[in-house]
Amino acid sequence: MIKLGWRSQRWILVSLLVCLLTVVAYPSWGRSPFSPIEERATVQMDGKVLFEITGIVGFPAPERAEVINLKLEQLLQTYLQDRNSTPQYEIDPDNEQAILSFDRSYLLTVTPQDVRGERTVESQARRYAALILNEIETAQYERTGEYLRQAVLVMLGVLLAAISLHLGMNQGVKLGERRLGTWISAGELRIRNLQISEKLLHRLIKLVRFGLLFGLWWAVGYYLTDLFPLLRRSRYWLFDLILESLIDPIFTLNENSYSLLDLLTLIGLTAGLWVGVRSLTRLFRTRVLAFTSTDRAVQDVLGVLVQSLLMFLGLLLILQIWGLDVSSLTIIASVLGVGIGFGLQNIANNLISGLIITFERHVQAGDFVEVANLMGTVEQVGARSTQILTLDQVSIIVPNSRFLETEVINWSHSNPVSRLRLPVGVSYNCDPEQVRQVLINTANSHTDVMVDPPPQVLFKGFGESSLDFELLVWIREPRGQFKLKSDLYFRLEKALRYYKMEIPYPQRDLHLRSSHLDEILQHLQKSKEDPQPENTPPLELTDTALEYLVQKMQGQEGIEIKDRWYRGNFYPGVFVAAEAIDWWMKELKLKQGQAVQLGQVLCDRQIIHHAFQDIPFQDSYEFYRFYS
Repeated sequence: MIKLGWRSQRWILVSLLVCLLTVVAYPSWGRSPFSPIEERATVQMDGKVLFEITGIVGFPAPERAEVINLKLEQLLQTYLQDRNSTPQYEIDPDNEQAILSFDRSYLLTVTPQDVRGERTVESQARRYAALILNEIETAQYERTGEYLRQAVLVMLGVLLAAISLHLGMNQGVKLGERRLGTWISAGELRIRNLQISEKLLHRLIKLVRFGLLFGLWWAVGYYLTDLFPLLRRSRYWLFDLILESLIDPIFTLNENSYSLLDLLTLIGLTAGLWVGVRSLTRLFRTRVLAFTSTDRAVQDVLGVLVQSLLMFLGLLLILQIWGLDVSSLTIIASVLGVGIGFGLQNIANNLISGLIITFERHVQAGDFVEVANLMGTVEQVGARSTQILTLDQVSIIVPNSRFLETEVINWSHSNPVSRLRLPVGVSYNCDPEQVRQVLINTANSHTDVMVDPPPQVLFKGFGESSLDFELLVWIREPRGQFKLKSDLYFRLEKALRYYKMEIPYPQRDLHLRSSHLDEILQHLQKSKEDPQPENTPPLELTDTALEYLVQKMQGQEGIEIKDRWYRGNFYPGVFVAAEAIDWWMKELKLKQGQAVQLGQVLCDRQIIHHAFQDIPFQDSYEFYRFYS
């Protein structure tokens, strides 16, 4: 016998309650779609419902009630202006019907469909007339000053009583909440040997408190609005407006009209179905599949399939109960199926790939895999995706289709033993046999390297600047391959250094010099070493050297020359003095003082100039531009 836990029982009860309340709220769904439904409408006066009437041929009940309500409103206004007079009614039998008139003015026709119980049409008409007369007298009395004074006093008394009840309910609920919390903390409150969750209990208490207060003020509001005719009329108009907005048809499908209430009911049934299917699927997985030897991934896939199948069948049943002919939606479903198929082809691909992976079992939870430049441990194989935990402890969700579309390296599949390759290059001056022995001894000294099969060394060939070897070692745990490689390289470097075996690397020196730049540098160095008097002419450089320098500065690898905005001003085609000095120091191997001197030479030779004033060249954020 399967025992249901409290959580499962709760969800099942909630699902059944939602479905039951939905059917009760809309009882016409409990009938056959082919059974006739009698349409009724209410006749009201002064905000009070007097009686209900049915529709007749060519005259639906709502339209018939609207005409009667309009005539009753005119009749009421007439006798409210003359409160001393009393209306007189007449009943004229006509075949199987009875015509009811007030003051020789036609009001309505009572049909056999309007008759209730064992009455005749005449007795039903007299009952309608009595209700109307009684309501006219009540409306006349409710407009008197005596009634208004009594109504105001009653309203104040009801409000005071409601406020007192509100405060009393709050205090009672808080006291009960504290008392139940004490019982829970003491472990004394149990239901069916199950400890009640304190969080759940507080939520239930808050829900009960809200329901009590809402019911209290709803009743108070309804009673107070019923005391005054104007408020009663407004309440009836508001409720009638809400009801009409809910039941009025908003669209037609297959010659059936559907209202907002129909849509809300459909949503409610769908939500109840979703909760119920989830509960049943959870029970299926925890109470049925859990007792089998089925793999966890297979259980997840079966759970998703069962849940999808139950939802599909439940939706078909709900749509049939809702009055929708599902067979008529075949063409629409076909078109939508094609569109959804194109949109969900990746999801379907991943789902099918998940089934293939689950049943082939090439990738399982706990395997160390490498797929699409990702390497890590498989934590979970789901119906649509697989969760991989990388070596950096980062969880990555990989679609299942990746495992079928690309090559997958499963280091743990079948046999986790694998071989690592470590390339090593040494100088041509080293003895290859000695190198081989050093590599093998270093590998054997590490505890994570397997003794059987033993390590091997391959002589790969003669490189450009080294003898190329490759060390091959076997390991048991693929997850530790990167740490093992690092440890072996540390040990190899130490061993090769101990045996004075050089690890070469290619070296190339590139010297590019220009005679023109040499000339500039020579002049600057000379002026720096032999400073001239203050009034001597500026440094003389040949035009060829300066022209070469200007072309290099304005080239692609030169200084940055562009339009700039600074403090609201626009400076076209300028460069920054500090950037030019950095460039000269880098390209000409100058010192900072020499670079400043070169900038001043260019200013004196009228090659460059300050953007907006005449100041000496200096290492600062000043704008300069070329004359040409």
